[in-house]
Parts: sequence; C-alpha cells; structure tokens
Amino acid sequence: MKKIVIKSMVVLSLVLAGTMGTTSLMAQTQEQTQVVETPAEKKAREKAEKKAAKEAEKARKAAEKAEKARLKEEAKIAKIIAAQKAAAEKAGTAQPQQAPATTFGPEWGENATAQQREENVKTFNFFQDAYNNKDYDKALEYMYTLIQNCPKARSSVYANGSNIYRNKIARSKSLEEKAANIDSLMNLYDYRLQAFADDKQYGEVYITKNKAKDYYKYRAEDKQGMLKLFRRGIEIDPEIDATFINQYFTVLVEEYEALNVETDHFMNEYEYLAEKMDKVTDEEAKTSFDALLIKSGAADCANLEQIFSARLENNWNDAKQVEKAFKLMARNHCESDFFLAVGEKYYEQAPSTNTAQLLSKVYENKKNFEKALHFLVVAMESESDPELKANLCVQISGTQLAADNAREAATYAKKAIEYNANNGSAYICLAQAYATGSNACADFDKQTVFWLAYDLAAKARGLFEGNEEQQAMAATLMSTYREYFPGQSDCFFRGLTEQGAPYAVKCGWVSGTTTVKYK
Repeated sequence: MKKIVIKSMVVLSLVLAGTMGTTSLMAQTQEQTQVVETPAEKKAREKAEKKAAKEAEKARKAAEKAEKARLKEEAKIAKIIAAQKAAAEKAGTAQPQQAPATTFGPEWGENATAQQREENVKTFNFFQDAYNNKDYDKALEYMYTLIQNCPKARSSVYANGSNIYRNKIARSKSLEEKAANIDSLMNLYDYRLQAFADDKQYGEVYITKNKAKDYYKYRAEDKQGMLKLFRRGIEIDPEIDATFINQYFTVLVEEYEALNVETDHFMNEYEYLAEKMDKVTDEEAKTSFDALLIKSGAADCANLEQIFSARLENNWNDAKQVEKAFKLMARNHCESDFFLAVGEKYYEQAPSTNTAQLLSKVYENKKNFEKALHFLVVAMESESDPELKANLCVQISGTQLAADNAREAATYAKKAIEYNANNGSAYICLAQAYATGSNACADFDKQTVFWLAYDLAAKARGLFEGNEEQQAMAATLMSTYREYFPGQSDCFFRGLTEQGAPYAVKCGWVSGTTTVKYK
C-alpha cells in the first residue's frame, strides 16, 4: 500500500460567541495521510466490513430478541397483577396503589413488599436472558442482586452462576484473575448452601459434593481443604458414591505419601471407607480402592499389628476392635502369630465358614496341620448345605495329603463325593490319596492301584468340562499315572489277557474295582 503526503490548510474550529455575536476562525497546518489501496487490499477490506456488518446485525437481532422477551415477561407480570387486582376489587378489598402482597411467594423476598417481589421476579428474568445470551458480566450483576434480595428464589441462579465462573476460570488471562474467579465460585457454593441446604434433590449433599469436585479440579494444591470437603460429602451422603470415595482416598494417599497424615489416622480412614466400599457392586471401583491402599504402603502387616496390638493389649474382649483388626489384616494377607490370635478370638465371637477356612489356610502354610484341620472340621460339621460341606471335605482331604495322611485324605474325599457326586476336585483328591497309598503294597499290586487313580482323574476331567485349566491338570495326572501301569507281559503272566476286563484292586487300605489297562 502506497502513502501520499499532502500539505493543506484545514479549518480546525469555528467558535460562535453566542450573545457576543462574534466569530473566531482558527487555522493551522496539519499533515494529512491519504491511503491508496491495491485491488486485493480493497477486496479484503470490503470482506471484513461485510463480516463486521453481519456480526453487528446478529448482535442487534439478539438484543432485540432479548428486549422482546423482557417486555413479554413484564407484560405477563402486569397481566397477573391486573387479574389479581381485579379479583380483589370484586371482593371489595382492593388497594388502589399497590398489588396484593401475595402476588409472588416469600421466596422472592421474605420481608419484601409485593412491588419489591415483582421487581425481583423481573431481575430473575433479566438474569436468565443475560445468561442465555452469554452476557456473563451482566448476568453476574443480576445474580448478586438476587442473592441479596431473594436468595431462596431459584436454585438455578446458583447453578448457572457456577457455570459462568467455570467459564471465566477457563478464560482467565492471569493467575490473579483465575484465583479471583475460583474464590468467587467457592463463595457461590457457600451462598447456595445457606439458601438451599434443605432442598430434597439439590440440597446439602449435592452442593457439598459438587464443591468438593470443583475444589479438586481448581485447588489441587490445597489438599487439606479438599480432604475436609470430601470427608463431609461422604459423611452426609445416605448413598455410597464409590467414585467420590475413590477421589477422596486418592488425595488422602497423596497426603500420606507426603508425610502430612499420620499412619493411625490414615488406617482409620481406610477402615471407615472400606466398610462402605464392601457394600458396592462396582468391582472396578473396588479394585481401584484396593490398589490405592497398596500404593500407599501404609497397610502392611507390620503397621497393622503395631496399631492393633496396642489397642488390644489389655482389651481382648473389645469385640469391635477384634473384628476391625481381623478384617484389615485378612485383607492384607497377614499370617503372623498376632493375626492368628486375633483370628481365633474373632472366630469365637462370630464363627463362620469363611473365617474357619481362612485360619485353616494360614495354619496349613505354617505347617500346623492339626490346627488347620481343626478349623476345617468344625466348619464342615456346622455347615448344612451339601455343596458347601463337599467343598470343605475337599479342603480337609487336601490338608491331610499335605500332612502325609493319605488314608484320612481318601476318607474325606469319599465324603465329599457323597455330599456332591459332581465335585471334580473330590475325585482328584481321592486319586492322589490312592496314588500315595500304593506304597502300602509292592510290585504288580502296587501298579494296579494306578488303574484306580487313572479312572478317578478321568472322571474328574469329564466333570471339569468348560474349565480348560482344571481339565489340563486332570489330563496331566492321567498321563503320570499311566506311566506306572503294568506292562502287557506282566498282565499276561497273571492271566489278564484282555484289556478292559474288570479287576478288583487290593493294596493295603486301598481297594476298588477298575479295568485292566496295559502301559
């Protein structure tokens, strides 16, 4: 673009002296700049002007629409007032200078006059118009007027106001501006809580939890303030919000890792939250909760034992503390002598199959088979469900095998089959018991025991249909047992010339009917 400079005399002002009737003429020389555009520049300018004109027209129409809506609302209000005034006049109670005090309810101003309430309704409509037209600064002016004059008018005032501040936070141009907008958002939650804490749907629980979530988002550095809000939200919520609990526990873990939370307090909070999480059905949320505990490093068995050994030292009859200690340590797979002492005490006050099984497993891991069997037998004898009794018999059989009591293992495996003939694990235990019991005899008689064991493993494999892992395990046992079959010549020497022929096995305490099988 070229610039051409021209010198000229320009009249800058003409001052009329009014009553003096005099005129003064002042002139000075100034430099003017005329612009000469290229065709491309002219086209771009015209395009920009058209766009600006279009935007201006759009804004004008929006303003016109808003004004029409406002006038329409005013007309509606006036119509209501006129109708009520006419009704009052008809009843002989009309007051000529003001509308009845009941025109709008007390939510529009508890101690306000009818006229003031009417003005508050208008302000609310202006607020709505400004919000819908995204004139957020104006909307906030109306909002604070409503909060001052009629804070309980509509909860949507606070909801929309929160949206405005979130928008302002996102668009803040400096840290100071952002901090101020965050402060305003948090204050708005407090105003809403004062006005609508008792609201059935959007009351204290809703407000507190949403404030906590925004605090989590916008004030991540203030962990302690955040924890207070989340804890309050959990306390007052009659429902169990697993996601909200996990958000709280995440912050708590971070503070524990930063050494800002004592272990005792952390474990108390975990225990409190765990009781709630036990009641939810969201397995993914439960997994996340447990993963956070593991991540914290706080719930190791040493910490738990330190906490609860002090609590129970002189108070082993405190049923609640015994239960808490047992459940927390069980969750963390503790196996210390202290855990077993707590477990036995807990079993005394609240005997259950699950507790007996758990204690039995820990005792078995410690090679204390007598104790392990004691708890399993007690649990089995107190159980009434046949399938559960069968499962317990299988566990007893397995424990007897681990203790090298093959004959007792076989006894309980047979009991399991009596309770539930479709329990594949019972046949596996019996097969293993027989295989171990084959040492009660020698040579050919010992080899025939593996025919019985093979049959039992094959039976189990058929019952494990659909479970590839268990079927593979049964197949492996079958292959192992086949290795111990007698050869064809050994069978022929004893007159067993036909495979599949029935055969009665007798080897010490092991006995049963099977068929001839060559290696």
